Amino acid sequence: MNSVIIVLGSPNDEQGNLSALGIARCEQAWQEYTKNPDTKVLCTGGFGASFNVTNQPHSFYTREYLINKGVPKTQFLPLVLSRFTLEDATLAKTVIEAAQITDAVLVTSDFHMTRAKFIFSYVFPTIQFSYAPALTILAADELAALHEHENKAMLREYKNKTLFLEALAVSNTNK
Repeated sequence: MNSVIIVLGSPNDEQGNLSALGIARCEQAWQEYTKNPDTKVLCTGGFGASFNVTNQPHSFYTREYLINKGVPKTQFLPLVLSRFTLEDATLAKTVIEAAQITDAVLVTSDFHMTRAKFIFSYVFPTIQFSYAPALTILAADELAALHEHENKAMLREYKNKTLFLEALAVSNTNK
């Protein structure tokens, strides 16, 4: 069985310091890793005006955090330079298939987990997933804004799923 912990990206500042969301996700990933130190780790996140304007991809900072916690460099799969959740999954697909992954632990923030589950389940229908939500500690108004964003994003993801499955069907017929 080939396992991976997938750590979804979040914002960092102009110096590459992870946000509270990023640190919480890394800490959750670390907890998962300590349960099974043979597991590979896949970090996502590239560049974007709203989450990372440094000269290194966000996933670089996540990986460095986890290395500093004690995850050996050899346990990491190639970084995924994604900008949003659907891209996390679609760009990770090649990496995960090349590593012959059969099961995965998906790590993201608790408020984001419903959407992440939805996306990863249709991009990876044959992988056995478990889920490890990182607790989000924010002021009530900030958390409410995040939940509102997720509700709107889910409407978009239902449309994306239809388009994705249609494209996959076309791709499979052309093989």
